[in-house]
Amino acid sequence: MVEPKGSAIPAFRSTPMNTLEMISLVKLRLSEANVRKNDSNLFIEELAANIEAKGLLQNLIVVPAKKRGMFDVTAGGRRLRALNFLLEEGKLPKDHPVACRVLDIDAAEQSELSLIENVIRLDMTPTDEIRAYKHFVNEGSDLDAIAKRFGRTRRFIEGRLRLADLADPIFAALEEGKITLDVAKAYATTPNHDRQMMVWNELSDSWQGNNPDSIRRMVTHSAIRSSSPMAKLASEADYLAAGGKIERDLFTEDGGETWIDAEIAQRIAGEKLQAFATQIAETSGYAWVRPVLETRIPYSATEDLHQVHLEPAPLSEEEQAEADQLLETISALEAESEGLDEDDEVAAADFQTRWDAASNAYDALHDKPLERRKARGSDAPDGASGTREGGAPLSAPKPLSQKLVEELAVQRRDILAVNLASNPAIALDYLIFAIADTRSHYSAQGLGTSIRASSPSLYLATYPESPAHTLMADMRENLDLSWTEHDRTIDRFAAFSALDDDAKASWLAWCVAKTLEASMGVPKKPGQAGPEPIDMHDHLGALMDISVAGHWRPTSANYFDRVSKQTLLAHVTEVGGPTMAASFMGSKKGDLSASCEKLFAGETIVAPEVKQAALAWVPEAMRFRVLAASEPEAGDVGEPELEPDADELDPAEEQGAEHDDTVDA
Repeated sequence: MVEPKGSAIPAFRSTPMNTLEMISLVKLRLSEANVRKNDSNLFIEELAANIEAKGLLQNLIVVPAKKRGMFDVTAGGRRLRALNFLLEEGKLPKDHPVACRVLDIDAAEQSELSLIENVIRLDMTPTDEIRAYKHFVNEGSDLDAIAKRFGRTRRFIEGRLRLADLADPIFAALEEGKITLDVAKAYATTPNHDRQMMVWNELSDSWQGNNPDSIRRMVTHSAIRSSSPMAKLASEADYLAAGGKIERDLFTEDGGETWIDAEIAQRIAGEKLQAFATQIAETSGYAWVRPVLETRIPYSATEDLHQVHLEPAPLSEEEQAEADQLLETISALEAESEGLDEDDEVAAADFQTRWDAASNAYDALHDKPLERRKARGSDAPDGASGTREGGAPLSAPKPLSQKLVEELAVQRRDILAVNLASNPAIALDYLIFAIADTRSHYSAQGLGTSIRASSPSLYLATYPESPAHTLMADMRENLDLSWTEHDRTIDRFAAFSALDDDAKASWLAWCVAKTLEASMGVPKKPGQAGPEPIDMHDHLGALMDISVAGHWRPTSANYFDRVSKQTLLAHVTEVGGPTMAASFMGSKKGDLSASCEKLFAGETIVAPEVKQAALAWVPEAMRFRVLAASEPEAGDVGEPELEPDADELDPAEEQGAEHDDTVDA
């Protein structure tokens, strides 16, 4: 990295000490007045390589140190670090002479000088740097020579030259500052211009247009990463042996690789998974095993599955006879306990041994986890002895009435509620946790609240895949999942409460997002089935200025093959006018569908305004309507009826509401 020359130097007070001297490297040290702190070690090795190749192109600025014979470097700290790096590597001697301008200035002026040195400078733009490297390549220089000339690594030069091969519109956007260097690197993950432009046309005007991760995912959607589960299962050796090709990613720290021929990797991984599934079926006794080559189980793989609750196997005649005998023994022991001498410890211990043996044998015979049967007349919990302190069994107290238990529970709930209502911070944590922690919805403990954020019911045979659906799943995996690793609900809640506000907000946004119901952007026609328009959805779309075209493009599979030819011609008329539509009148439906897919993907050579209109087009049903603020919501007629306050509900209705179970889809 070549340091800039010509840094502005302020007019300091007149002094006889303002001379250029050659000072031994060992006598130089960094001044505390140097303002550069955070990135002082960045690219030091590259800068050192540049100094080794070209020498020190700009002198250091120093002031005499308090220690006699030493000098503090006020401007040029990174150059000093690079020189010391060469010294440690044995490439420079300790007495190596360094050109320094010696000034006699106070601490305040030293800081001012350091600030000017680091602020008033203009770095080379990435595109200028790219052109410089490409110039030397065209002149016949190899990459190692260029790297040494500029003090860079070979891999850095390779990455910049990859950017030189960006598609023209993307390179122009980088040069004009419309996209960042990270965004350009994401597009350059592949050298395929067609794939770059496909993603550029889809994302450049959307909110994902400046998101390198989203761009990189779409650029490589037809390829897989070498670190992916599928690649690991297939193995690199088998993939290469089958003719697969690998492309290096020059813009990630781990130097990851992209496997271009995803279908080869899928075939190899699928064959291995099928072989493993066959082995499991043979050794486990399962009736069937269905392998799924996915990192997450798709809905289509589980839509026909349902949970089966197996009844316990009935006791055999011998087991039933043994159970009856054990019950008689237990009844006899209960009668014996009434006359047991509490002071006779030996007798009490013998009685306890016989009692435990009979009870344990009866429980083991039935072997019902979580439903252990107790001896008659005892309500002691699992693990309790059921005896007095002296050894005799206790008589079971009469249980509370059901009505009293319910009344106490409601009063206890109200006490908790009034305190929770006074603690908004805890209430907010509880709210987000309740809609995020799906594990507790199926446990015996539960969450203790009616709050849910369940996904709406889906009545489609297969789920329609789309970039937005995949991105939603990726967003779920990028949330902070550390709190979900705990088994107990209260431990998960404690861990969730410890998250920072941003992590909690991300969970809240994701949970709310997954509750959205399906709706359309146009009212249904009479007799037409399907989702109705929801005004609130259109209002949210307007608030977020959503561009549907930036997230979804129509294809033959997801739209054009499924509408009539007249509808297709009407769509072509919308973007290209009646003349263009007339040119397709004689086409067959299948050919017209394929032509529409290319036209609305921007792959057809047409006038710029037609291409722009086609890339922005989506079916009317997919659009978010623009509603006036005073426009009543769909279905509103007259004054709405007010819902009664909670304390005005009939007790029977309130009890019914409390026992209403919400199924979490």
